[in-house]
Amino acid sequence: MNKGRHVSLPGSLTLLMAKKLLPTVATNNPLVVQHNALVNAGFTMSALEMRFFLAMLSRISREDTSLPVCRITVKEICPDSSSATVYADVREMVTRMLSRILLLEILGPNGERVKQPDIQGFPLMGKALYLKKEGIVEAVFNDHLRPYLLELTSNFTKAQLSQLLKIKRPTSHRIYWLLREYVAFGKRTVGVDELRHILGFTDEYVDRFDHFKARVLEPAQKELAQTDLPFTYELLKEGRAVDSIRFLFAPGGVQPLELPVAEVEQWAQALLDLGVAAKSLETVREKLATGKYEEGYIHYVLATVRAQVQGGKVKKEAGAIYKALTDDYLLPAYLKTKLTPAAKSAKSKQTTLLFTKTGVSVEGERRRLLSGLEDARGTLAFVKTSAVYDEQTRPEAIASTQAMITDLEQQLAQIGS
Repeated sequence: MNKGRHVSLPGSLTLLMAKKLLPTVATNNPLVVQHNALVNAGFTMSALEMRFFLAMLSRISREDTSLPVCRITVKEICPDSSSATVYADVREMVTRMLSRILLLEILGPNGERVKQPDIQGFPLMGKALYLKKEGIVEAVFNDHLRPYLLELTSNFTKAQLSQLLKIKRPTSHRIYWLLREYVAFGKRTVGVDELRHILGFTDEYVDRFDHFKARVLEPAQKELAQTDLPFTYELLKEGRAVDSIRFLFAPGGVQPLELPVAEVEQWAQALLDLGVAAKSLETVREKLATGKYEEGYIHYVLATVRAQVQGGKVKKEAGAIYKALTDDYLLPAYLKTKLTPAAKSAKSKQTTLLFTKTGVSVEGERRRLLSGLEDARGTLAFVKTSAVYDEQTRPEAIASTQAMITDLEQQLAQIGS
């Protein structure tokens, strides 16, 4: 557990809600986006602070190059703005927010998370002013948070504001973000100690996991069942104690998200969505321009690496994709899927003759081909359902993967003949 990232903010979250703003205040964006380093940082906030934090996040646009000054009404962040103490509560909240220090991972040069990162404390707010007569809080995030909130092209998680506003409890809110980060995978395993840290618990639930389950996991499961990310979970034990929790949910979520972005090629957006750094796209774009390979190879790589991830053969998906696109090591396999049936048959016979002459075990080759066939069939299932593909790119990816399956089946038939 990395204690260096923890910042404790007292209190608990009640009902998140947003109401129509004054005409002078910008409309909330339908999508809220955070860098994954911020998603996984350890903190908790009071009810009022969390609603205010969410309101500020919702005012950051994809096109923003500087952090906007937010004007947020008291009505938006207070469930009961008629309460006699509401204005005193808001004034106190502003004071607390001005003193908040977030301990965050220092990111790499391209905004990526790094192994064993340095940790630095950043003030959460650059400015926060309560204008009592107007019933508005005017605030802006500290400029040091720009890499975690602005111009995010990789290593980020996005969520629909309408879904976030359904969640009442702070722990459920944080768990939602943790699962949303892994929405493409359909599962996420988190150590109990790490989850306690992320949720901001220091001394609570150390020895009584049954209390943690009853007060955190079960309420989160109930609340998220009303969102686009319902989940189940499995408790993984080390001896008799629960060591970690495996969350299971529908890959892609119930309602796939679409994030407005600048006009980029579809293949480029697919790579960005999977965590490949924007700077790395230039290498791929150069290879396409020089004819080193065609766009179909990119989709072949995406599908192949995805199958390897699902099979547990690859852990770092973005790195494996980038390596395949820069080193071209999957290109021979891709080109083989494009051979004519006659050429494929001849190639298969040559392969069989080659491993026979060189003393390679026929049974070993059969196992290799069967393993490849299993991966390819898993890839086909992924290609047919993944939100990475659209109506234009999916047919080509399906055809390419199906051709790979056919080729592997033919090679197996040659070995058996």
